[in-house]
Amino acid sequence: MSTSTGGRITQTLAAGPQLVDHYQQAASHSPYGHAVISTAMDARRLGHTSPLPAALLKAAAPGYLTEQQRAAADPDTWFAQALDYARERVRGVVAALEPVANPDGMGPLPDIYRLSDYLDHHARTIRRYAFPPDSFWTAARDHAASAADLEALAEAADRRGHYRMAAALYQRAADDGGTGALVELAWRRGRAGDLAGAEQLYQRAIEVGDMGALVELAQQRQRAGDLDGAEPLAQRAADAGDTGPLVELAWRRGEAGDLDGAERVAQRAANTGNINALVRLAWRLEEAGDLDGAERVAQRAADIGGREALIRLARLRKRGH
Repeated sequence: MSTSTGGRITQTLAAGPQLVDHYQQAASHSPYGHAVISTAMDARRLGHTSPLPAALLKAAAPGYLTEQQRAAADPDTWFAQALDYARERVRGVVAALEPVANPDGMGPLPDIYRLSDYLDHHARTIRRYAFPPDSFWTAARDHAASAADLEALAEAADRRGHYRMAAALYQRAADDGGTGALVELAWRRGRAGDLAGAEQLYQRAIEVGDMGALVELAQQRQRAGDLDGAEPLAQRAADAGDTGPLVELAWRRGEAGDLDGAERVAQRAANTGNINALVRLAWRLEEAGDLDGAERVAQRAADIGGREALIRLARLRKRGH
């Protein structure tokens, strides 16, 4: 456990119930401490795995307080008092908020804290269905520690129907270098009809090596009917190990009546080991009455391998006789 270094695991576990009491009693004895600890609990359970910045705790905590509690607070001292309560060691062993060691020297990192593992586990039960206040999401957007934390919190906001804040969190994550957030934002823009904006974001993600963005952009172009523009992207995705866009492109070319183009793309997919497009093209040619063409394509697929290709070829030869 991160809160029980130095061989104090047994003592920490023994102090756990008292630590829970310390948190629960804070609701009446130290409401500001209770708000800060609740903020830390929500941040951890919703995906902020990095140590927690004090700025996030301070900005979020007011939303966990009543109007009367906020009015009674001393603007200059309330947060320091809340931190004192949250850092108070129970039975001299463990606190709700623990310091984080400076990785480059002695002492703790300033204004950075880690939630007790015991309270983290407890929060996932008692606060399982709690919906954090708006101040939490705004504080997370402004003060989360990393792009990965922002992406996780954005997913949590999205699952809870807080779509506007989810988009804001993804945007902040993207600004901080999160490629997953770029792809998510691009998908959202495409769904909203902003294909040009989506493409710009996909291209940014591709430039930093996100192959998932390459696939998504290829598929977006295909859905928009830009098959020629999708083809080089589909080929790049296949070269990187994902032949799905090539298979889909072959099918779309066939649907558009471009059987020569469909065969060319299907062969490209087959060259990287995926014969599905060839098998599907053989079926399409058969349906169109071109048995010779269907047999030729099925033979190519069968030469590469695959039970379905062999079955298709056998059926075509039987029909040809």
